[in-house]
Amino acid sequence: MRRLVLIAGSIGVAIFIFVLSAYRFTPESAALSNPAVTDDFEYVDQKGIGEAEVLLFKSDVKEEYMTVLAEKSGFLYRSNTSTYTPYTSDPLQLIGGMSVTTEENSLTYLSVLSKDEKVAYIEAGVEPHVERREVSKGERVTFLFPFSEQIDKLNATAFDEKGKELYYFGYPKGTNMFRQEDFRWHEYK
Repeated sequence: MRRLVLIAGSIGVAIFIFVLSAYRFTPESAALSNPAVTDDFEYVDQKGIGEAEVLLFKSDVKEEYMTVLAEKSGFLYRSNTSTYTPYTSDPLQLIGGMSVTTEENSLTYLSVLSKDEKVAYIEAGVEPHVERREVSKGERVTFLFPFSEQIDKLNATAFDEKGKELYYFGYPKGTNMFRQEDFRWHEYK
């Protein structure tokens, strides 16, 4: 009897530690256990690369998007990295961005919502990993690269159907003042 109580107590303590340590069985549950993801966030999308999953959430209450990294450790997942992006009324809106290097993974994530009917496709990346995604008004496109690079260094550019450059992502060209509100899509003049 005493041995049974000891075993049950040990299992209870192990479960308690497991719950407190934020390890979960799925990337989704790990992301939801991230303290930055509160109850008002709703799931939008998920992309994976290697042992990592990047999940995108949005909150209409906070008017922001949350990008969350869930990494696999053994057969469990844990999430302790996140970034947020506020809503904007820009014709092209950054809704998720993350550049991460951990012991197991390196990745760069960029997700964009197009509100401009002239934009036909977006290209992003660093040679030789440049990718093109077609997009229409109201659609979201996502890029996930197997390396870590600042998202403003991905040379993300939006084009019309004839290949004319319409927008570029990053800070305004020709400035040495870097403000958070200027980190967005800019129209080519």
